[in-house]
Amino acid sequence: MPSPLPPTAPALSRRVAAATRNGLHATRAGLSNGRAHLGRVRHHARDMFSPLLHLGRGLRREAAWARTWWKEAPPDKRKAAAVGVAVSAVLLYFLPFGPLLALAAVMAGAAWMGRDRTPPPPPGPPPGDGRLQAVYNGLVPHLADDHDPAGLFVPGGEYAKAFEHHEFDGDRLTRLELRYSPYFTDDDPDARARIERVIEAKAGRAREYLYDWDTENNRLTVAALPPLPGPVPAQPYVTAPCEIVLGFTDASSTNRLIPVSMTPGGPAEPAGAPVDKAAGAPPAAATAPANGAPAANVHQLPPVIWRTGTRTNAPHLLAVAGPAAGKTTLLRTIALQALRDGDLIAIDATGSGDFAYLAGRVGVLRVDSTADQVRETLTWLHAETTRRAAAIGDAKAAGVPVPEDARRPLLVLLDEPAELADATGASASDVYELLDLPLRLGRTTHISVVTTARPTQLARLHPGLLGETHTRIALGPLDTDTLVAALGAEPGITGGDAMPPGRGYARLGAGPVIRLQTPYTPDPLEDDTPEPDRRRILDLLPDVVLAAGSRAPDAAPAGAAGAAAGAVSDGRPEGTVPVTTGLSGAGGGAPSLVKSH
Repeated sequence: MPSPLPPTAPALSRRVAAATRNGLHATRAGLSNGRAHLGRVRHHARDMFSPLLHLGRGLRREAAWARTWWKEAPPDKRKAAAVGVAVSAVLLYFLPFGPLLALAAVMAGAAWMGRDRTPPPPPGPPPGDGRLQAVYNGLVPHLADDHDPAGLFVPGGEYAKAFEHHEFDGDRLTRLELRYSPYFTDDDPDARARIERVIEAKAGRAREYLYDWDTENNRLTVAALPPLPGPVPAQPYVTAPCEIVLGFTDASSTNRLIPVSMTPGGPAEPAGAPVDKAAGAPPAAATAPANGAPAANVHQLPPVIWRTGTRTNAPHLLAVAGPAAGKTTLLRTIALQALRDGDLIAIDATGSGDFAYLAGRVGVLRVDSTADQVRETLTWLHAETTRRAAAIGDAKAAGVPVPEDARRPLLVLLDEPAELADATGASASDVYELLDLPLRLGRTTHISVVTTARPTQLARLHPGLLGETHTRIALGPLDTDTLVAALGAEPGITGGDAMPPGRGYARLGAGPVIRLQTPYTPDPLEDDTPEPDRRRILDLLPDVVLAAGSRAPDAAPAGAAGAAAGAVSDGRPEGTVPVTTGLSGAGGGAPSLVKSH
C-alpha cells in the first residue's frame, strides 16, 4: 500500500532527475531515428529522380559551355553564330516536328554532357601480388642459375615470368604452378626439401601442401590441402567382408564414399573442422532414430579401406607411430571390425594391458602379454598356418570346398615386436622365424598380421617383416627420413604446425601415399572415457563367453568380464570361437580352453 505522505524533497529531486534523463534519452533516440529516416528518404529520392538530376546537370554544363564560348569568341564568330542560330530556329519552326526534334537534340546533348566524368581509380596490384613476390624472392637463392637462358629466377626479377598459374582463397595462396631452370637438381631429395620449406615459410605453415614435381617438363605444382574431417566415432561401417576401414582421407584420394554417423556434440565435430567442406562430401542428412535417441548427422566420407584375405596383395600391415600419436586407437579400430566376421589374437608385447577389453569376447582366441604366452601363441600360429595351407591344398586337389575352419579370417595384432625380443631375450630373427610362415602364406590361409613399431625401433625390425608388410601407416609428426622408411616412398605432402592424434599417412601396397585420419575409438576400460563413448564401444564388441552356449550382456563390470574370461568350456559353440590362451601348438589342432588371464 503506497504511503499517504508526500515524497520528501530528496526523493522528489531524484525522480525529477530520472524523468529528465529519460526524456533526454528519448529525444536523442528520436533525433537519431529521424536522421536515419531522413537519410533513407534522401537515398530513395536520389534513386527515383536520378534521370532528371542527370539531365539537369547536363543542361547546366551545356549553358556553361555556351556562355564560356560566347565570352571567348571574337565578334565575327559571334555574329555568324547568332545568324546561324536564328536561321536554324526559323527552319525548325516550319519543318514538321521541328521543335520536337530541336528539344530532343538539346536533351540528348544534356544527357551526354551530364554523364559522370569521375576518372576510375588507378588499378592496384593484383590480389596476392605481395605474397607471390615474397615466394619468388625466397626461391631466388635456390633456383637462380646463371646458365639458364630464360632467366626465370634472378635477383630483383618479377614473379610473373616463372609463375604460370596461381589461385587464392581470400589472401591465402591455395595453388601455385611454376617453372624452374632445367639445370636445377630436381632428383635430389635435399634440394627438393629446401624448395618445399621455402614455399611453406612464405605461403603459410598452418596448412599441408601437396607437391607434384614434373621433372620431365621442369614444372612444380603446389596445392594447399583442405583439412581432413575430424575424428569419426567408432561405429559399424558399411563395408564388405574382409574390408577394414582404417580411417578417412581426401575425396580426391579414393573413388568411394561410405555413410558415417557423426554424434552431435561428440568428439567427431571439433570446432574449426568442417566435415563436409574438408572431405568434399555431399551435404549431411539428419536422421532421427526410432528409439527416441538424439538425432545423428550422416555424412558421406571417403574412407581408407584395407582388404585382407585372398582379395588383396597386401594382407599384412605395419603402423609406425610415436607416443600419443593414435597407434593404440588404430589397433582398437581394426580389432572391432575384424571380429565381425573372423577371429582375433592380440599380443601385447609391451604389457600395458591395452587389449584387456577384448578378454572373454567371442572370436578372441588369445590376449597375451607375457613372454611365455607370446612364444606359445606364435608357435601355435606357425602350426595353424601349416594346417590351413595343407587343408586348402587337399581341398583344391580333391575338388571339394575348402573347410570353414581353414578359410575363416584370422587377424593377429602384434604390438611392438621389438619389445617382445627384449622381453624374451631373443633376437629379431628368432621372432621373425615364428612369423615367417604366416607372413608368407597369409594371403592364401586368410591370416593377416598387424604389427606396430615406434620410430626409434623401426631399424630393429627384421628385413623380412618389413618386406612382407605392404600396407603401411605412419601416425604423428615424423621427420622425412622416418616417413620414407615407414611408408617406403616419399609422401609428397609437407606442412602443418601440429598433427592431432590419429593424423598421419597411409600407403596401401604400391599405391600413392595418402593422408589419414583414424576414427575415435577410446578404451572402454579407461576411467576417463566418457560414458556415451564407453557404451558405443561395448556395443560394437562381441558377447562375453560365460560357458558353452551362454552369453553375458556387455554392461557387465570389468570384474565380471574377467571372471567370464576365465570360464571353462567343454565345446565350441557353432559359429563362435571361445577365448583361449593354451593353444595347441604342436599338432595345430583346436585351441585348448584354459585362460591364463
